[in-house]
Amino acid sequence: MDIDMSKSKAKKKPSAAGTQIKAADAATIVEDAFGNYLIRAGRLNGDFIARAFPATGSKSQGLIAEASGTSEADAIEALKESLRARSANRTEARRWDERSDSAIPSKEEFIEALRQMKLTDSQLAMLKALAVAGDDGMTLAASTRASGYKSQDTAMKALKRAGSLVGDFLGVEPRSGAATDPKDAREVLGYLIEGESETASVWVMHDELRHAVRSVI
Repeated sequence: MDIDMSKSKAKKKPSAAGTQIKAADAATIVEDAFGNYLIRAGRLNGDFIARAFPATGSKSQGLIAEASGTSEADAIEALKESLRARSANRTEARRWDERSDSAIPSKEEFIEALRQMKLTDSQLAMLKALAVAGDDGMTLAASTRASGYKSQDTAMKALKRAGSLVGDFLGVEPRSGAATDPKDAREVLGYLIEGESETASVWVMHDELRHAVRSVI
């Protein structure tokens, strides 16, 4: 019997392996939360299958990964191990950017983050404007106008907040010693090219994020 794992709702139930899971019916779907994902497991055509889906976001990209096992709990544990390996491989493959002094996530990572994060319309407008600007970048004044914020200070804080959300989702750590630097969270999204004056400085979005924004927003 095929089971639709993408639409099930359930209640909590502890598994034999110690994993805290949810189950609407022991014969149908078992659910478990894991990081940024919601895992659903069930018996499909005689096999126990666990599948990971985005936990949040209206722009869901559907199935992330799947694994099988001798039981729902076993399949869930196998899938968690697969997700851990996936995350480690992605982190290792990130490009190092000297301009922002950070490792840059891939386009696919940014896409996953953008589809699940809850950004405001103004934040989305700012990201779209920066993506369109490309290598030329945008001054803070220009990005403020593009996003509709009333002040540059508000726009800067919003961009930093967006960078913080992306960084938290993807596990991108702020630069060492830069916790109080207002630029550090934004550098998850791009880098600053300083001009002769503060108003002449421009922000340039990382190429990987540009392509993600154009694909999602």
